[in-house]
Amino acid sequence: MQLIFAKNIGFCFGVQNAVNIAEKAGNAYTYGHIIHNEHVIEKLRSGGITAIEDLSGLKAGDTLILRSHGAPKSVYEQAEKAGVKLIDATCPFVKKIHDIVRDMSQKGYRIVIAGKASHPEVIGIRGWCKDSVVVDEKSDLSALTDYDKICVVAQTTSDIENFSAIIKKIVKLPLKTVEIFNTICYTTIRRQIEAERLAAVCDAIVVIGSKTSSNTNKLFAICAAVCENCYLIQNAAELQNINFSPYAAIGVTAGASTPSELIMEVKEYMSQQFEEVQNKEFIEAVEESLMSYKEGKRVKGTVIGADEKGIHVNIGGKKDGLVPKDEVVIEGEYNPADYAEGTEIEAIIISKQDTESGCVLLSKKRVDQIKEGDKIVETIRNGAVFELVADKVTKGGLLGKLGTYTVFIPASQIREGFVKDLKQYVGKKLRLTALEIEDDEKRHKIVASQRKVLEEERKEREDIFWANVQPNVIVHGKVKRVTNFGAFVSVDGFDCLAHIVDLSWNHIKKVEDVLTIGESYDFLVLAVDREKGRVSLGYKQLQQHPFIKCIEEHPVGSICHGKVVSIVPFGAFVELAPGVEGLVHVSEAAHTFVKNINEVVKVGDEVDVMILAVDEAARKITLSIKACSPDENAGEEKATGEAKEPRADKKPKRAKSAKPETEDGGSQWNEDIVNNPFADLLKDLGEDNN
Repeated sequence: MQLIFAKNIGFCFGVQNAVNIAEKAGNAYTYGHIIHNEHVIEKLRSGGITAIEDLSGLKAGDTLILRSHGAPKSVYEQAEKAGVKLIDATCPFVKKIHDIVRDMSQKGYRIVIAGKASHPEVIGIRGWCKDSVVVDEKSDLSALTDYDKICVVAQTTSDIENFSAIIKKIVKLPLKTVEIFNTICYTTIRRQIEAERLAAVCDAIVVIGSKTSSNTNKLFAICAAVCENCYLIQNAAELQNINFSPYAAIGVTAGASTPSELIMEVKEYMSQQFEEVQNKEFIEAVEESLMSYKEGKRVKGTVIGADEKGIHVNIGGKKDGLVPKDEVVIEGEYNPADYAEGTEIEAIIISKQDTESGCVLLSKKRVDQIKEGDKIVETIRNGAVFELVADKVTKGGLLGKLGTYTVFIPASQIREGFVKDLKQYVGKKLRLTALEIEDDEKRHKIVASQRKVLEEERKEREDIFWANVQPNVIVHGKVKRVTNFGAFVSVDGFDCLAHIVDLSWNHIKKVEDVLTIGESYDFLVLAVDREKGRVSLGYKQLQQHPFIKCIEEHPVGSICHGKVVSIVPFGAFVELAPGVEGLVHVSEAAHTFVKNINEVVKVGDEVDVMILAVDEAARKITLSIKACSPDENAGEEKATGEAKEPRADKKPKRAKSAKPETEDGGSQWNEDIVNNPFADLLKDLGEDNN
């Protein structure tokens, strides 16, 4: 029978700190239960600690302790207003989340919290932001698309896999701006990974902790998913109901809110039941007493004293250890006052004996580097992105250091596409994800990829881009290059085409007549084809049509100057403004009868014309030349007092109704009106036949 205890077991830093504060406070109140463990709650209650949920009963001078889960901002304000002495035992990791949501909320972000809405930590977080929603891996997240900016955080005790599932859902949504903060406590991540591995190699798992504890229940769920025989117990007495005889290996872990005394009770009970474990522990204790001073070995010790030379440590053998001052801290300066007598430290043996002092030489900072490296490595095992500066080029790729781990980035994994010169990446910060992690005692190695990170980000950007770029949507883009058929415009990093015919309402010979390379403009999306990766843009569609501007400046009845640009059998077209033409019907060319308009004007002539009518829907303008000149015949008739007699042999004209008129009396052009020469010929033929 084997009994295996997890390395990371019992109180986490935040919980231990809160419990220590409560135990020293004497008669005081806590905002809610300071910990989710009945044993500890009862112990604190007997020591004068009272848990409350409502501050209204407190009076000035009372002491209120805020638990490690944190509290809403309103609790701080109530306590201050009531004159209550406040002791803040909020976990630093939770405090960090409060700062994030407060700042991001002030910037207009909708706060999304991955966690359990009823958990006190989540309730506290929501009290530090204006607008928030709590989600889990099963939540429908489609409502988030109603918001322009999203900020995502996690309850510190969340399951890392569930959080990853939520993030994958969010990045697929058509959101404009998303800020993601992985705020799961690294201790929680480490416990969960360790518990899963322990469950994989054991025949049974015992999880110690309260059934009301969120992190304990998560540990139990993780273990139960891997190991069929999994038990959640609150104390050693509950072990009596479990028959372990069929099992060869039993693993034991505990939640972050489980006190050490409960863990020791379980350990003592199981040690009594299984003698093999007790014997094994005894042998290990004997081996520990015969201290081996092998270089590279990690040891734990107790500080005897600290001076300018370094820290003197009792490491349990015949010799004491010495941590030289330059082997104490990774960064900053060594301060002897920081290492009081009795403090426990962990170090690595770097030399069996110092010639000067006779002590075993130790390095604390190397252990700290290992811990820092391990801390980061634990967070990247599930694909999390980390940053690293490449130190040097090696055969086939780049090398860097992450704590005590050597990181290798193959040349094929640096970016999308072939990398010719690896030296250009030395000294540069890379964004990586781990492909393989080796944790051998003699070899700590990580094979990582930046290409995978870039590919995933590109895919996410593409999903967001294609979800938002739809016909009739206005986008902002930068002109990257031009051709004779249009301009290629970068919109959120994607190349789109604005065809030359969609750049201006007027005819242009080249793109540069309208757009400038390097400048940014607004465009209208005309067409989208994701399969072919094509987006067609229009620039002129967002500009005022010259026709509209022209009719605003020249309303019906106004006179303007134009140029004859073309002649047709039934009239002449006059350009009033670039791209805007109007028709002078042959009947409006002169006061006298005009059979051929070439007798009056020709292409290139500049003439004054009057606006007779405007058809805005069809974008047609009816013009008149004769309305801008005096009628000489009318003057003659006025002078003689009589109209000229019609010639006897002249055929009678058609009825006036054959000439269409506008509402204001002006004539509109039409191929079938009376002054059409073809109509006149047909008329004469008809009379001869009679």
